[in-house]
Amino acid sequence: MNAALPCPRPLGDRLEHELHAAVAQFLRLALRPPTTWTTFPAGGGGLERGRQLARLGLRPGWPDILVLHPAPTAIDGCRRVILVGLELKTEIGRQSQVQRGVEADFTSAGATYALCRSIDDVADALARAGVPMHATAGRRQ
Repeated sequence: MNAALPCPRPLGDRLEHELHAAVAQFLRLALRPPTTWTTFPAGGGGLERGRQLARLGLRPGWPDILVLHPAPTAIDGCRRVILVGLELKTEIGRQSQVQRGVEADFTSAGATYALCRSIDDVADALARAGVPMHATAGRRQ
């Protein structure tokens, strides 16, 4: 009897996971409290896992990483935050239609959404949003 060999993941998926891990390591070094962040490992797990996450309220298309930082001023005594959504893609990766819709939702709500293909892109997006960093990305010359 022949056993089926596991099908390797497409190269693009592996590269995107590697980018995601590298960005997570950068954020661990670059961001300090009160700035905080999290990642959403929502992909994978099959159809039933996807259904379970949807029942729990996970909306498709949300960015891979969310970064929160206190805004410099409060309004009417209420604290405000800077919200940055980081969508990670390889050089050949493209946003889905759903992801483009979430990008529009973020920007219409006043949040920052950035499509990032490198750690440099992440650092640039955070700097543009006003999030202080305590480490820098190694810039390619």
